[in-house]
Amino acid sequence: MASRHIISLLYLFLLRCAPFAQKFVTLDCEHSVTGIFNEDTILPCKIKSTVVSKPSFIQLIKDGDETAIFTFEESGKGVQSRIKLLHPTSQDVSLEIQKTQVSDKGTYQYYLETYSGYDRQYITLKVKAPYSLPNVTSFAKRRMRITELICETTGYPLAQIHWYVDEKRNHTSKYKTTIEETPEGLFKIISTLQIKVAESALEGNYTCAVWNVEEHTYEVQKQFLNFSVPVLDQSNTDRQSDGKKSKVLTAVFVIVGALVFGIVILMVCRFRRNLYSAGRRDSEFPMISNDQQSDA
Repeated sequence: MASRHIISLLYLFLLRCAPFAQKFVTLDCEHSVTGIFNEDTILPCKIKSTVVSKPSFIQLIKDGDETAIFTFEESGKGVQSRIKLLHPTSQDVSLEIQKTQVSDKGTYQYYLETYSGYDRQYITLKVKAPYSLPNVTSFAKRRMRITELICETTGYPLAQIHWYVDEKRNHTSKYKTTIEETPEGLFKIISTLQIKVAESALEGNYTCAVWNVEEHTYEVQKQFLNFSVPVLDQSNTDRQSDGKKSKVLTAVFVIVGALVFGIVILMVCRFRRNLYSAGRRDSEFPMISNDQQSDA
C-alpha cells in the first residue's frame, strides 16, 4: 500500500516536471466572464484529453496576490471561502464564485493537473451591478427663480446620466453630477438639472436616462411626467417687497426716535445737575449787605 502511494507521488512529480506532459491534456476555459453583483458567477472550464481524466490538483491565483485564493487536491474539499469546484470527479472543472462582489473583478490564473497531464489558462472576470431605477424629484428655489430636477441611481461600473425633454432635446450639458462610492464599491450618481423660470418653453416630460459607457446603450431610465416650470406671482412678490421695506423703515424710525429721546433725557439731566451745583456755591459764599458795608 505504501509503495503504491510512493509511486503515485513520483508520477505526479515527474508529471509536473516533464514538458511533454502538457500535450496529453488541455484546459478549455472562457477567457472573459461577466458576473452580476451579489449573485453566483461560474468560471466555465473543462478538461480536453485523449483519455478520461479527472482533476487531481487545481489552483486559482488572482493577479496581484502572492498566494492562491483556491486550492483543490483529490483528497480535499471542493469549497474554500466563496469559491466552489462544482464537479470534483468530472472533466467539467468549472468554478463558482458565490455572491460575487466588486472586489472579485480581475484576471485569474487557473492551473490544473490530472494523471494525464497539466495545463493553465487565464480568465478575466468583470463585475456588473445593474443600475437601479432612477429616483427623480423636483426642488424649487424661488429666490433664485430656478427649479432643480434631481435624478439619483446606484450601480456598477461607472455610468453617465443623460437628460431629455419629450425624448428629443438633450440637456446633458446643463446638469451637474455628484458621484459617491458605497461601502460595497458601487457608484451612487446624483444628477441635478437646473431650469430657470424664464425657460417656460422647456415644459414637458423630462427623462433621466442611465447611459452604459462600455456597452453604448441606455441601461435604465425614468420619466418625470408633465413637468411645468413654476411661475412666481409678481404682484405678490412686489407686495412682499413693499412689506419688507415698510418694516425696515419702521425699525429705522424706532431706533432714531429712541436715540433722540435718550439724547434729550441726557441733556435734561446735565442741565439739572449744573443748576444744583450753582445753588450750592451761592449758599457757601453769601453776599455782603449794604448795612454791613456802612458799619465798616
